[in-house]
Amino acid sequence: MNASIERGVVAVLRGALTGLHIREATCSDALPGDLQLAVVECASIEHVAGPLHRATIKVWLGTPAFDAGESAHIHSAERVRLALVAAAADSATTAAIFDPACGAAAWRGLHVRLVTQDVVDSTWRTTVEAVVGIAAS
Repeated sequence: MNASIERGVVAVLRGALTGLHIREATCSDALPGDLQLAVVECASIEHVAGPLHRATIKVWLGTPAFDAGESAHIHSAERVRLALVAAAADSATTAAIFDPACGAAAWRGLHVRLVTQDVVDSTWRTTVEAVVGIAAS
């Protein structure tokens, strides 16, 4: 189910973040090192009750430091965070995008838990961690 949830979140983010390369962590394609990239990972899924589950997702945004300044990265990171906040605020629209893309679960909500920023291997990196509520189908 992790890969399905990643697909659903990627679909939601692609609709909100045009121009940004976004992919699933479970995708087997090689990671391009020369462009700004957001990777969505479903780190864990926890059963809550009945069909309800809580999925922890992480969205990693990497920007090559030699191509873009820190301010450009921070702007993109804020766009990612705001896209997740907007997805949480408009559950009906988000569910209409997430549910068909995911296929294995239905959207029930989202909460942004944590945002961290650092530099790793000459890449500006931001991680946005969120909890997604889903109902298994």
